Amino acid sequence: MLLNKIESIRHQVADRELKLSDALLLVLRSLRERMPEERLTWLNRELLGYRQDDLEALSDQRMGLNMFLAWISESRRRAPLEVPGYRFLDGVWGRIDRSGRLVSVMEPELSQRQIFCNIGIQQIELQLDEMEHPTEALFSLSFDERTGAEFFCESAELVRVYEHVRAKLLEWLDKVIVELRVA
Repeated sequence: MLLNKIESIRHQVADRELKLSDALLLVLRSLRERMPEERLTWLNRELLGYRQDDLEALSDQRMGLNMFLAWISESRRRAPLEVPGYRFLDGVWGRIDRSGRLVSVMEPELSQRQIFCNIGIQQIELQLDEMEHPTEALFSLSFDERTGAEFFCESAELVRVYEHVRAKLLEWLDKVIVELRVA
């Protein structure tokens, strides 16, 4: 029965008949009693968003991926979370001027051209649903109080993250289905 349910969810995700947030929630509920929490953490983070304590190390631009993985492992005393590189959005720090144009802000502390998208798939779906043209709009993800600048990216970046999570969920479900068939 569980196998059939997971296979059904997988097919609905692949055929785009089920919202990705609904699929993540259904899989979490279905497997909560059958799998260790560590295996479900990624699903939870993708659904609801990455927590601040998961990501504090990312705020230090000098910290590399290996140091981030070690920090997560040490602070959690469990298997490290994989750094979801697909969640880094390309964009620019700027402001919208009076004529509605984006003007870049040139501040040393705002020099990075990527920012981590910590919002969950539920929020991404809401943002994309509110946009008239989801692949052509600008999206603001972060605000710098000192300069008044916002981090803007094309909304296509959100679509890219969304589709990457969809593909990764399908791969993950394929592995779970094999495990359930063997068991």
